[in-house]
Amino acid sequence: MAGWPQLDPVQQNDLLDEITGMMVAALAPGWHELMIDYRVVGRNIDIAVGVLGHNNEFTLWDPPVEALREFQRLRGGMYRQDEGTWFSARYRVLPPSRYSIQYNWRNQPDFESFPPPAEFALEQERFPRAEAYMPDWYRSGLAAAAG
Repeated sequence: MAGWPQLDPVQQNDLLDEITGMMVAALAPGWHELMIDYRVVGRNIDIAVGVLGHNNEFTLWDPPVEALREFQRLRGGMYRQDEGTWFSARYRVLPPSRYSIQYNWRNQPDFESFPPPAEFALEQERFPRAEAYMPDWYRSGLAAAAG
């Protein structure tokens, strides 16, 4: 896998601290929780963002584009030889800037629009997975890409 510098756990946390700082700085006063579901295969990136406001209702929010780009850097930096990288992450921030994140390396993400076959081929090219690390849904996508 070329082009993505590997991030050790300390660097991953540093990058998440940067992302969190960008997010918190852009949020309107009075927020209580930020939730982002980031799902990707190839160039098919599907993001759901909600902010719990002062009225205790979730509203849609457009996070800073640069912060979202950093999720891709995080994803690339977490690539493991033959295992690939995560397909989705659930990121949560609570005031003032306490975050948590959960990664999904195997299960099919809940895509709003399922990736076309070509995106599976691109994913495999960018983040190669050995057969043993290919979940069935991913293997099916690759088979469809092969024709």
